[in-house]
Amino acid sequence: MNIQLLLEGQTLWSMPLLLFLSSLIIIYLYFYIQYRTFSSIHFQSFCLAMGVIYLAYGSPLAAISYALISLHMVQMALLYFVSAPLLLMSFPVLNVFKNRKPPKQSISTSIISLFLFALCFFLYHLPSVMHSLMDHTALHTGYILLLFILSLGMWAPFCWAPLATTLKRANLNRFAFWNSVGIMPACFLLIIGAFFSHVHSPIVAHLAAQLPPGSEMSLMLLPPAFDQFLAGLLMIIIHKFSMMKWA
Repeated sequence: MNIQLLLEGQTLWSMPLLLFLSSLIIIYLYFYIQYRTFSSIHFQSFCLAMGVIYLAYGSPLAAISYALISLHMVQMALLYFVSAPLLLMSFPVLNVFKNRKPPKQSISTSIISLFLFALCFFLYHLPSVMHSLMDHTALHTGYILLLFILSLGMWAPFCWAPLATTLKRANLNRFAFWNSVGIMPACFLLIIGAFFSHVHSPIVAHLAAQLPPGSEMSLMLLPPAFDQFLAGLLMIIIHKFSMMKWA
């Protein structure tokens, strides 16, 4: 009954998102053919980025993530730590405007993006903030998009050609260190909360409030404390693998 309550009325595979992402691939393919600076690696990276986004938000993972905070965090990690660097990697330096030099790039924008991402990411995992966002779909979607935009700036020094090719190795190493430090508060909040909190995850609590009385516990596919601990651990692991790949 728990899975039926969870998935009732939901489409497991999102066709609108599939059509939208497929349209983006077609548009990208036009520029890929138009400009010689694109290579097969760029095209593959873009397709992989679109595939990861669809896996996170257009597949059954998106529906089941409402019952497990660990899967919800995997969903977010795929968006911010996997698809974001792949998307940046897919765009080479384009000389779109002839007789114009590309503007000089600075790491300062990425530092600001990293700080704001770490702050917003931490706030998102506070139960009161998550409850408020889950109650307002448009606000929640906007917050997710804001985090994604900030994550692009956070990964730019490693994956975006105009910036990654101009920074010194020492600067990249320092930025990689602070990149890892930035996500730790949110992850530790989940891990420590698993040991000291007896409250169900905000995601499950939000869903349970919309179900008939007595259905709440049937939604718990994993023990709440273990689910929350696993969420923080998986976030750290996925981020670490991304750092090993790109930094």
